[in-house]
Amino acid sequence: MTQNPTIDTMLAHRSIRKFKDESIPESDIKAAMIAGQAAATSSAVQPYCIIQITDSSKRQQIADLAGPQQKVHDCGAFFVICADLRKHMLITKRAGTEYTTGLEAFLVGAVDASLFAQNFNLALESLGYGTCYIGGIRNDLPQLNDILNLPEGVLPLYGLCAGVPDESPSHRPRLAPEAMLFTNEYPSDEETLAYIDQYDTLYKQYLTDRGAPPATWSESIAKKYSYAARVGLAAFFKSKGANLD
Repeated sequence: MTQNPTIDTMLAHRSIRKFKDESIPESDIKAAMIAGQAAATSSAVQPYCIIQITDSSKRQQIADLAGPQQKVHDCGAFFVICADLRKHMLITKRAGTEYTTGLEAFLVGAVDASLFAQNFNLALESLGYGTCYIGGIRNDLPQLNDILNLPEGVLPLYGLCAGVPDESPSHRPRLAPEAMLFTNEYPSDEETLAYIDQYDTLYKQYLTDRGAPPATWSESIAKKYSYAARVGLAAFFKSKGANLD
């Protein structure tokens, strides 16, 4: 397989959940920020922002609502990745026009924020830091909104822990590339299930090797999608000015 230093860094990714008590220099954060902004953005609208949380009390409150996940407080740096429609709201207001959008604007915000975040994340990892995305901030977005005092149009999507790693976890296996990369059309259900069965064996062995309760990927997915999680998200985003129609 063709590789280079960039691909090597990408393949070295592990979610880090234990960090040393060391901060990340501002210069490294700024370098990662600039690299993040180099990501593609639809029509140059740049509908995202990132909020670094340095206040210890706010960090602890977010850590508690996110799980609790104490690493949110203890990591070297913690960020909240947001879709940012506020810039566009302010521009249209100043121009004397009405801010009129639909679901597309929300999707572009979420997509572009994620393109930025992965660039930002990869830049931090290339500098030797470990990272872990935190979806748990969506457990209580109204509370998070109060903690951060967010204006209309700023929509928090997920958090990101970063810092000097204090662990070296094994790599969680992924589905085979053939199960994800298709030519011209989606495969049959039988082919898809065959790839899943192969992966189940690999995944169960991974958990066994880690000393975790052995289970297949299929078992975890069947459980995860047997109920709707975080059902208040749409109502929250609408309350912050997002049009989901």
